[in-house]
Amino acid sequence: MAAKHSKFARADGKADGLVSTPVSGDAATPQAGQVPSSDDTPPPNQVETYGTRRVTTQTIDNKASRLNYGATEERPVPASTAEHKASSDCGQPATGALPPLSWAQRRLLICLSFGAVLDGFCQSVQLPFFPGEARRHGLSLTAAGAVFSAFALSEMLAYPVMGWLALRLGVQRLYLAGLVVAGIATLTFGLLTYVPGPAAFLAGCLTVRAAEAVGTAAVLTAARTIVINQFPDRVNVAIGVLEVVKAVGLCVGPALGGGLYVLGGYGLPFYTLGGMLLATAAINVVAMPAIASTESGKTEAHQREAEQRTDQQSYMKMLTIVFSCPDNWVIFTTLFIVSMNWWALDPSLGPYAQQQLNVESSELGLFYVASLLSFAVASPVWSRLADSMRNTFLLVAACLPLTALGVLLMPPAPPLDLPPSRALLGVGMALREAFCLGARLPLLALLLRCSVAAGLQDNLRGHALVSSAFGAVYNMGKAAWPPLGAAVIQEVGLPLLASGMAALTLTLAIVDAAWGLKVNSKLKQEK
Repeated sequence: MAAKHSKFARADGKADGLVSTPVSGDAATPQAGQVPSSDDTPPPNQVETYGTRRVTTQTIDNKASRLNYGATEERPVPASTAEHKASSDCGQPATGALPPLSWAQRRLLICLSFGAVLDGFCQSVQLPFFPGEARRHGLSLTAAGAVFSAFALSEMLAYPVMGWLALRLGVQRLYLAGLVVAGIATLTFGLLTYVPGPAAFLAGCLTVRAAEAVGTAAVLTAARTIVINQFPDRVNVAIGVLEVVKAVGLCVGPALGGGLYVLGGYGLPFYTLGGMLLATAAINVVAMPAIASTESGKTEAHQREAEQRTDQQSYMKMLTIVFSCPDNWVIFTTLFIVSMNWWALDPSLGPYAQQQLNVESSELGLFYVASLLSFAVASPVWSRLADSMRNTFLLVAACLPLTALGVLLMPPAPPLDLPPSRALLGVGMALREAFCLGARLPLLALLLRCSVAAGLQDNLRGHALVSSAFGAVYNMGKAAWPPLGAAVIQEVGLPLLASGMAALTLTLAIVDAAWGLKVNSKLKQEK
């Protein structure tokens, strides 16, 4: 059996590829009457090393095979998708002590972290000064808000395209191209101050901001795909690292943007950030570690022939598998509600805190820094716990009630019957950040497992599609909830909105718990 994995070329011209886990459907299947050559069929029990994974292929009656991932576990790979679905479902095999990350994996994570923190900067660096600049150019606050919303909306629309593009351009090329596009767009945004007239200024802002969002969508799609492909036993740990550094970018971005604006005016924050993005792309061409691109003992021509014989699923077929799986719809709903808890309240939290608690904008920034600390402390805990659990639906269900409690404490909401206070606001924000992360962090790996159990090929193509679907659903909430939250607050006030959000979150916790118990029963039956 010839193991198949996708390839992509590095920007410096060297062949480079990401390793994908072979499953049923990935093996090269000879045409009728064709005898596989010795080049295409390794002998039984041959050990082949692909990047960070050791894959041991053992033929059993010429029908079934087993794969060994590192030294931690041995998973049966059924001969058919139906068997795979029945045996694995949405649970993951229990693992023992995991080996430490290799130096190549650590370098890879560092390179991806630079892209994640710069993505956070892109979303937040203009927050302190852009509304004032927009008014100076004759725009209303509503128009200025539309510029911010355009970023999330463009990201949401770009994610499905990035999943398709990753299969054709290559994941590493997509990552580098995203950094370049975001860098050029950010530099251009700094030049818009010279555009005369409010209509032209608004059109330029919307267009450039959309292009910047396309670049960041490419970066995040590629980064998540690389993580789930190259960190098979530590997906949640690696994703947790990227989440923390992105949160650092979101929190530090306003301070950085405000300081640069004071020093050099409107253009300096964007020139600085754009230069950082382009410099990161250039550095990653050299610094990002090379990942195994060809099988041991095989030429690239042999590998291309094997890939052509492989029964690859079409992009539409993969979409159908992912979006027809009932488990995935529970995950998508959870992701959408998690985004609500982050994005529905925050746009209106500043005015509320100022009116009710006399908290100035500078002081509110300290509250966000404190909540970031809880986010950063909780991340390694949730990451390791999620990677060690067989059924992460139950972890998600356990985190959602405490997320709802944090949301209730922030205003505080009517069911608690407590007077507003700075202490409640701080505790509520910290609880929300820590446990909302715990509910969100396992969802990417869980989405991948459920999709593979439903029949999606567990290779780089499938990983890219899962990554783009995850980003699209989350950004759908990121684009929809701020205006919906503002409209509800205008009608009934922030405390009542928090009550409704908490009720919805608690309902979802019950659904996730029930689904997790159903998965548990299936896992027990497998034993």
